[in-house]
Amino acid sequence: MTQLFMTHPGPLPAAAVPAPGLRPATSADASALARLLSVAFDEQWDEARVRRELLDAVDVPVTWMLPSSVEGEVSATASERIMPQEYPGAGYVHYVAVSAAEQGRGLGTMITARCLAGFTDRGLTTAVLETDDFRPGAVVSYLRLGFVPTYRDEAEMLSWSALFPTLLPSRRTVHG
Repeated sequence: MTQLFMTHPGPLPAAAVPAPGLRPATSADASALARLLSVAFDEQWDEARVRRELLDAVDVPVTWMLPSSVEGEVSATASERIMPQEYPGAGYVHYVAVSAAEQGRGLGTMITARCLAGFTDRGLTTAVLETDDFRPGAVVSYLRLGFVPTYRDEAEMLSWSALFPTLLPSRRTVHG
């Protein structure tokens, strides 16, 4: 597993496509967010961690969520994180997660686009994110949104080199 870094060089979108039900998360959503994040990232999340790292974090002005049709559950989430010391003028797309039952419907793209529009509203001109090489669907979504790979070291360059061929459709060559 290699972390991959991506940069959106701008311009960021001025508005996101409206999505019915998409809204900022509140403390009342902490338990549902913890369940989604625990499964999506295969690590322990509880209400306290959701509050500490997302809902009450001073560098996370908003965590977006899309409620599920299943009562008390969340279909998708992503947070806008602002880290001016590390990424001046850029927003950091933080903890994008989509429930397994909802994957493949464009929810990750939609909720990430909402974060990008939020960064624009905050006067930021670029965005960054980190993802994993074992999340090809997420990588394709980010590429479609305008993010580009940024190599921080040789290991990342090699991971991107191995990942790219798996993202592109294979073409049969015709010899004649």
